[in-house]
Amino acid sequence: MATLISFNPNRAVDLNSFALPGALALFYDSGTSRPRIVYSDPECTLPHPSPLAADGAGVFPPVYDTGDGDVKVEVTTAEGVMLAGYPMDPVRVVSTGLTGASAIQFSPTENIPETNVQDAIERVQENMIQPLLDYGLGVTGNAPLLSDIDAVNIASGIYRFSGETAGTFPSGVTASNGGTVRVWRANSTSAIMILTPNGARKQHIRALSTTWGAWAFILSSADTVENSVWITGTSTTPAAISPAALAAALNADGRTWRSVTSQRSIGTIYQNTTGTTIQVSICSYDGITEVSVNGSTGWVRVGQPTSTSLQFQCFDVPPGHRYRCRNAAHIESWSELR
Repeated sequence: MATLISFNPNRAVDLNSFALPGALALFYDSGTSRPRIVYSDPECTLPHPSPLAADGAGVFPPVYDTGDGDVKVEVTTAEGVMLAGYPMDPVRVVSTGLTGASAIQFSPTENIPETNVQDAIERVQENMIQPLLDYGLGVTGNAPLLSDIDAVNIASGIYRFSGETAGTFPSGVTASNGGTVRVWRANSTSAIMILTPNGARKQHIRALSTTWGAWAFILSSADTVENSVWITGTSTTPAAISPAALAAALNADGRTWRSVTSQRSIGTIYQNTTGTTIQVSICSYDGITEVSVNGSTGWVRVGQPTSTSLQFQCFDVPPGHRYRCRNAAHIESWSELR
């Protein structure tokens, strides 16, 4: 790319500032007396004569150079007397194709080998993005593949695992499931890892303290169990609880009293299949009320009148339990809160 040689003064003048018509300019490679070809056009196809003469007002025409190294210039009178301030070595040059920051040149480095601002800016951007891509940030394709999820020196970032990945996976997850792995690190011996299989929402998590600990998982709205499981209270599986399940567990499930006299008989065994505890109220002559877990053994007596007059018996029946009223002469009413 051509450069425009700009030497000062542009007009040849003597010490009294009078113009010097016909002044002569000669150009050399910087630091030498080797003549240098300069040009009258930006494409550097039309060489100037040497020496180059100023016009009648002492003004020199534009001078272009190929930009291949620095330039020295001498300016003399028409008679060959050197003007004050010359020779000028090197002479200042101005780019004809680049302006502003884009014209700045600087020494390249290993990471930024460019020599102008625009290319350097683009390279800096690439250098900023590439490390992020290496750790799964900003990728639009495949995230980096982890070879071993048990490695303790995994850099913070977002990765993927596949059938090729070794390591200890959460219960119910295998390497062949594939998925994402996020690693957030506090320091060299403290970090957390969050693993999510492809197509799943459950997030498994474990902590690093010198070595990776056991897997747990983050509860989500999908990790619920049936109301009956909450009511029995025997399961040790972690799960989220829904409002309906909580209400059922507290027996606050909207139960209402209803008369079931016509649907109940003396001595018949009934089972609570509602999934929640019910309350039974029986008004009868005599009669023994009992509750059993399975309806065949372990009958527990929960009520028995002490006279032959009508009396009420009230008792609770847990989910799944059986209940009955036997040896009654007559049932006046049978109601249940269910």
